[in-house]
Amino acid sequence: MLDTIEMLEVIGRDASLRHASAHDLGTALAKAHASEALTAAVASGDTSALFAELGYKLMQVPQVNQHYCGPA
Repeated sequence: MLDTIEMLEVIGRDASLRHASAHDLGTALAKAHASEALTAAVASGDTSALFAELGYKLMQVPQVNQHYCGPA
């Protein structure tokens, strides 16, 4: 997982990778021996495998109501 995070950081820092086509980015990731989940996410646009690799869990934010009870 650490390599995947590092690869994402490299992509974020390098404008040529950040704005590359999916094909070009996939080729660069294959040369860098990126994880299968990251490579598949770039190739297909489906990030579910990448989220699973990174341990992403959907968190629900509790509903909070705030009322001012002072003088009107």
